Amino acid sequence: MKHSNWTTPADIREQLAKRWRKGELLRATHQPDTLFPLRLSLKKPAPGELVEQFDAARNWINHWQTAASQDLELEWQTVNNRQLGRNSLPVAVVLPTLEAALRQIGQLNAARQYQSLTGEISHQFPELADWCQLKPLTVLAQQHEWETLLAILVWMAANPRPGIYVRQLEIPCVHTKFIERNRGLLSELLDRVLPEHAIDASVSGARHFEQRYGFLRRPVRLRLRFLDKAQDISGLRDIEIPVDQFQTLSLPVDTVYIVENDVTALAFPDTPSSIVIFGQGYGIGKQLANASWLKEKNVMYWGDIDTHGFRILNQLRDAIPNSRSLLMDVATLRAHQHLWGIEPSPHIGELSNLTEHEQAVYQMLSTLESGKNLRLEQEQISFAALQEM
Repeated sequence: MKHSNWTTPADIREQLAKRWRKGELLRATHQPDTLFPLRLSLKKPAPGELVEQFDAARNWINHWQTAASQDLELEWQTVNNRQLGRNSLPVAVVLPTLEAALRQIGQLNAARQYQSLTGEISHQFPELADWCQLKPLTVLAQQHEWETLLAILVWMAANPRPGIYVRQLEIPCVHTKFIERNRGLLSELLDRVLPEHAIDASVSGARHFEQRYGFLRRPVRLRLRFLDKAQDISGLRDIEIPVDQFQTLSLPVDTVYIVENDVTALAFPDTPSSIVIFGQGYGIGKQLANASWLKEKNVMYWGDIDTHGFRILNQLRDAIPNSRSLLMDVATLRAHQHLWGIEPSPHIGELSNLTEHEQAVYQMLSTLESGKNLRLEQEQISFAALQEM
């Protein structure tokens, strides 16, 4: 009967499999002598177990003798036992070569494929040789995609910062969806292949792929409603336009409202010489930063009465210092006490752009009820409160 702690050939194969999953064995294809011969210790029967479980120990030894081969050498140790006398026990296995280890786990062909791919990749792009050693499992996992990946790298190296949409790429056998699906991997490769001046280092990550490598991006759009029928555009009161176009509009209005809730923006009452902008959370300040004409308008922000609502307001004031808050005051908060909720992940920190009254509300959110951060969502505020403004 096998003792649960005694190492078996299956245990050794699992140890080798773990080294494979970590990429160690594939990396060793570049310098096998750094890892091989590989010695792996065995957990063998203790002296007391030899006596108490003699038959099981003998079977364990015989099992290892059977398993020994040219690829799996055994290291023996002679032990003395008062009852059993001198006995030889296997204490370690030695895998003399990388090929021997790979055969144990059935990965010899995969390792050869990796070597072939690494040679091809490094031949076209020597600067990727180190990356292939760093990410051997990725190289192997993408074995059927390298022809396409290399075609993209070749084109990008010849056309840095192309200034077109990814959809416009004309590379044989390369589909737009392939690039979109592999942005993360392509980013790793392009960072090593392209010259420094061809990479926008101010952004990173798959989400900013286009900006980082000089492709055109889908424009961010801003939605707004004209609250004055006399100022609509050819009868259009609800429009959505690219942010960069909004920045140059310079609309002839007096007041600009920014609200976070879409339905609130749709239901916003008619107001002379005014528009309402559909807010976009933390992105709104950045989107309006270059709309210099807003600095001459009466800009009103209406968000949730919670820490994140005030943080968005705080950021908006970096772009539009003259902006003011709407219905984010103590009176509104107290008038809707029955609708207070708890903010699950409050912002903690100083908001230096808030007014004294706004700071008071911001602080109240965490002090009105001990251990809780209160919130009042915008859509829960009585619409009559807005109509009375």
